[in-house]
Amino acid sequence: MLIIYLFLIMISVTVYQLACFVSHICYMAKIGYIADNIRCKDDLLYLKLRDYEHVIAEIFRRQGYKVQMSDHFGEGGTGIILDGVYYVIARKESYNSLVEIEQAKKLVKHMRDNNIHRGMIITLGDFKGNTKNYCHMHVIKCINGDQLIQMLRSVQALKTRSAFSRNIS
Repeated sequence: MLIIYLFLIMISVTVYQLACFVSHICYMAKIGYIADNIRCKDDLLYLKLRDYEHVIAEIFRRQGYKVQMSDHFGEGGTGIILDGVYYVIARKESYNSLVEIEQAKKLVKHMRDNNIHRGMIITLGDFKGNTKNYCHMHVIKCINGDQLIQMLRSVQALKTRSAFSRNIS
C-alpha cells in the first residue's frame, strides 16, 4: 500500500511540474504577443505591472541579453538582471511623472547588494535633472518612455525565438 501512495505522489508531482512548465510557456507566448502588438506608451501603461516587467525583459531578450528576473525590488516590482552586468528597474508610472533621485539611490543599493556595478532605470515618464546627474555619476542609464518605445519598435521587427529556446529564469 505504501508503494502505491509513493507512486501516486510521484505522478502528482510530475503532473504538477508539467502543468507549471506548460503554463510558463503559454505566459511567455502571451508576453511575446503583447510585445509584438504594442504601438504607444498607453499600451504599456495599461498593462499589469508583472506583464510590463516581462515585456521589458522580452525586449532585452530579443536584443540578445541573457535575462534573469531578480527577487522582489521595493514598491511591488522586481528587478531584471542582464548578462549579470546590468541591474534594470522598470518603473510603470504615468508618462507625465518624473523619476526622483530616491529611486536611483535605491537602485544603487540593490546593485551593491547583488555585486553589480551598472544599472538602468526604465520609465514611461522622464527623469528629473538631479536624477540624471546622480545616475550618470553611478553608471546608471536612464531610459524614458520615448526611448522605450523606440527600443520596442526596433525589436518588433526581429523574428521572435521559440519559447522553447529561451533562457527562462
